[in-house]
Amino acid sequence: MMIDTWFGDPESPNLGFLHLPDDRRAVGGVVICAPLGYDQVLGYRALRFVGQELAARGVAALRFDYVGEGDAAGQSGSAHSPELWMSSIARAAAYLREAGVENIALLSLGAGALIANEAALTVDATALALWDPELSGRRFLRRQRSLFELTVGDHGGPNDPNALLSLTLHPEAAAWLRAREVTADALPVGIDTLIVGRRANDESPATLALRSTLPARAEYRSVTGQEELLEAPSSLAVLPEETIAGMADWLRERFPAASVPLTPTVTDRAVVGEAPDGTPVVERLLRVGPDELFVIETSREGDTDSGVVVLQPGAAEHRVGPGRFQVLAARELAERGYRTIRFDRRVTGDTTEVRPGEPSLLFTEEWVDDTDQLVAGLGLTADVAHAGLCAGGWVAARMAERRAARLTVLFSPNYFKTAALRAGEYSVLTQEERNGTRRFSGLKRRVRGILPGWAWPVLSKLQLFHDPAVLLEASTRRESSTVALLLTPHDRENFEAHRGPDAVARLQGKGADIRVTNYPFGDHSLFGEDVRAAMLGDLLALVEETLPRAAAVTAGSRA
Repeated sequence: MMIDTWFGDPESPNLGFLHLPDDRRAVGGVVICAPLGYDQVLGYRALRFVGQELAARGVAALRFDYVGEGDAAGQSGSAHSPELWMSSIARAAAYLREAGVENIALLSLGAGALIANEAALTVDATALALWDPELSGRRFLRRQRSLFELTVGDHGGPNDPNALLSLTLHPEAAAWLRAREVTADALPVGIDTLIVGRRANDESPATLALRSTLPARAEYRSVTGQEELLEAPSSLAVLPEETIAGMADWLRERFPAASVPLTPTVTDRAVVGEAPDGTPVVERLLRVGPDELFVIETSREGDTDSGVVVLQPGAAEHRVGPGRFQVLAARELAERGYRTIRFDRRVTGDTTEVRPGEPSLLFTEEWVDDTDQLVAGLGLTADVAHAGLCAGGWVAARMAERRAARLTVLFSPNYFKTAALRAGEYSVLTQEERNGTRRFSGLKRRVRGILPGWAWPVLSKLQLFHDPAVLLEASTRRESSTVALLLTPHDRENFEAHRGPDAVARLQGKGADIRVTNYPFGDHSLFGEDVRAAMLGDLLALVEETLPRAAAVTAGSRA
């Protein structure tokens, strides 16, 4: 059983997911402390599986977002971020205790260890589990910065050394992290502690020093499989089932045998901001359709008559987006008088229970079905926009085959076929690409360069080649529909290689309203802060041009 709820300070609420045994009785509770940055995205489903495994053992578990991160309220990059991280853990522990839990343990992943290790004593924890911990804040920041430079490169990323993948840090917060270490001396005194580290790090100086001086109540376990979880594309991630089961068993042993009944408070609405006229911006938690898609609806308080923007997640990742792109977009659009939806499709985030070995559904018909289910379940009208990054853009464009959309926005699109893949097929193709064993890819590139103009659209309709016209045609078929493609340099090269400009010209010649914006900077995944800001600005302008605002906002503008 899992309960979606806001908790904590109503002025800056946290979003949480409470895993409970089916009988709503528990022997104890575990606060699950997420890692920082992109590790939080990669490890999201794994931490949900941790919650499931704990609940199956009679333990309540609470996953949550720190204030200023993920879906929680607040702005990223605050000088007070460390204080907000620590207070978020304290709020989570307090929430469990108010529900009836007597004994609390903390479990962290990655850089979450640097926070949880310090918070354990302040929340009077019974036990502490550090999973694949970052032992040094300094090394964490150095590694994350290297990953940022490798990923964003010279695509216009900021020169700020504190710019990391999906993590914005104020210099003071970076200094706080830099000063944190997990050592034998730094472990909380008097608390049972389990450290689960990578076997690949067994011979590192930090690990050797830690293991050689562990206090009596601390245990170190060396495991494999973390690289497959946190260093692979999200579509190729492998769940380390044995490691998770071992941690769940260890935590269960730290709690008493007898269980107690729990009565958690459930709050499905929270104020997360304020419009310029003082109207609260609120977010509601919803479950929609037979698959119970997890949905967050953002709007001004009381507004029900505005245009709606559906934000499609990218890749196999949950609804937050790089650098909280979708969270910030949703709240900014709500301030301007629009209703916004962000959600998790099946086998992502908080929709559908985690099942080991579950297949990737990238570019599959199931995800188009999910969006159709969402639109139908919420009763959305024709004043709808769909906007998505990469695979999310593909889903947005495919939705035009089924239901009218006033606006379709494709961020960094790179897949232009309408033929869907089979479940799990994208993972196979990606692995073949990484291994250099993809069949016919070189031949297709050579043929693509010499095909005559008349043959290109013919073969593309047979799904032999990517022709953007095939994907965009349905999106532009209806009158008064606008389609916008926002292309970073790499995506522009791919678009031009597949004769995208010719496709756009053909459709525009038939009266289609297609806009193409080429950015001279930016990375495909939008990890660079500057390209995110530019695309957010263009999204806001497109929505304001094409969708109606809430009547109250329109009346206020006239006044």
